[in-house]
Amino acid sequence: MLRPGSGDAGSKILVRKAPGRHREAGKVRTLARDEFLFETGDLKANVYRVEAGALCISCTRNDGTTEIVEYALAGDLVGMGFLERHACNARASVKTVVRCFRLDSTDKLIASDAHNKARFDEAVEREFVFRREGLARSSRNQPMVRLAAFLTAVSQRSHAEGGDPTFIDDTVNCGVIADFLGLDIEALTLALTKLEARGLIEAAPPHGLRLKDLKALKAVADEQGMTSGSQPLDHVLRAALQ
Repeated sequence: MLRPGSGDAGSKILVRKAPGRHREAGKVRTLARDEFLFETGDLKANVYRVEAGALCISCTRNDGTTEIVEYALAGDLVGMGFLERHACNARASVKTVVRCFRLDSTDKLIASDAHNKARFDEAVEREFVFRREGLARSSRNQPMVRLAAFLTAVSQRSHAEGGDPTFIDDTVNCGVIADFLGLDIEALTLALTKLEARGLIEAAPPHGLRLKDLKALKAVADEQGMTSGSQPLDHVLRAALQ
């Protein structure tokens, strides 16, 4: 795995976007230089392994500029994570060949591959940060919505890592959540009380939190769109809250 260098970051290249492809598991694809394998917001169709060439993995910052995350080389898996939509872009730096695998084959692919297991962990972390930042932008003045989306994010991340998606352990305490969401303790306590009153969460002694209705909790996160007239939070973020 190569980390960002200076050569690709400032280039101005006419990008050729590849047409959408679905159900390609088992197929080999050849990408021309500058062709996108996927872009931020695209539904995930497959996990991909680079067979030859190189993919530039990048993210778009809030100001519209592009940040190069890494270069994926032969043997590297890309397109992994816990979200249903991609949170970054993958563009061929040179003519590149990739092999497509089913999304549900990720665990098998990384089971005995420490290198790609580490890449999976990094991808999950990037997507979690992506969701957090989108959450802060999209529901800045709605603590209960922000908290519901945060708990949903933690739940999905736990599920992706093989944990119990309905349980938040005591490592995620009020101080951690308040700092993460940029809330004071009073606002966080009120948001927790509201979610508990709706029957969505409950204390799990001695110090944990039980998510009683994940579907309803996610619906609360979507109330941002219902009350403001804009799209629901996960539709606004597209790659972030599905």
